[in-house]
Amino acid sequence: MIDSDGDLFYNPPMSKVDCREWFIINCKPKQEFVVEKNLKAQNITVYLPVYAKKVKRLREKKVISAPLFTGYLFAQFDIQDSYQNVRYTKGVKSVLGNNEYLWTIADEKIADIKSREENGVVVLHRKEEHFQKGDKILIEEGAFEGWEGIFQEELQDRQRVIILLTNVTYSSKMIVEKKFLRKEA
Repeated sequence: MIDSDGDLFYNPPMSKVDCREWFIINCKPKQEFVVEKNLKAQNITVYLPVYAKKVKRLREKKVISAPLFTGYLFAQFDIQDSYQNVRYTKGVKSVLGNNEYLWTIADEKIADIKSREENGVVVLHRKEEHFQKGDKILIEEGAFEGWEGIFQEELQDRQRVIILLTNVTYSSKMIVEKKFLRKEA
C-alpha cells in the first residue's frame, strides 16, 4: 500500500493488516528459491521476481535465473493465521517490520514488476552509456570480450561505434556494437 505521502512501503498496525497485502520476506543468504518452495507448500501466495543473469562457470558462459531483489521475496498471507508459520519457515530470516508494524508493498508495484516479465523472467533494460571521444572502454561481450580501447566516435546508426584498440601491439581501429561496451574507471 502507498502511504499518504506517496511512499512505496506502508506499515499499518498488525491488527489492521489485510490478508491481500504483500509482505516483504527477508531470506537467509542464497535461500530465496528454498523459501519460495517452502511457503508455497504452506499454500502461501508468493512472488519471487527473477531475471536472466549471465555468469561464467569453468570458462563457460551460462544464463541462470537469479532473484531480482537479492535476499527478498513477497508473500500474501493472513497475519492472524500464518504469521508465525511464515516467520519460522526454513530459510526465512524475517518478515520486514516489527511486532507492531509490518512493511507492505503496493499491489501496483507488484503488478509493475510482473508487467516487465517475459516467460516468467523480468526483462532488464540496460542503461545506454554515453561515450565521449577519449573515454577508456572495455568490450564486455562478443568475440572481443575483455579487449580494451579508446572511444573514437559513434556511427550514424547509433548502434555501433569506432574504438581504437589499446591492448594490441599496433594501433588499430575497430567497429563494435555499442551495447557491448562500458566505460572503464
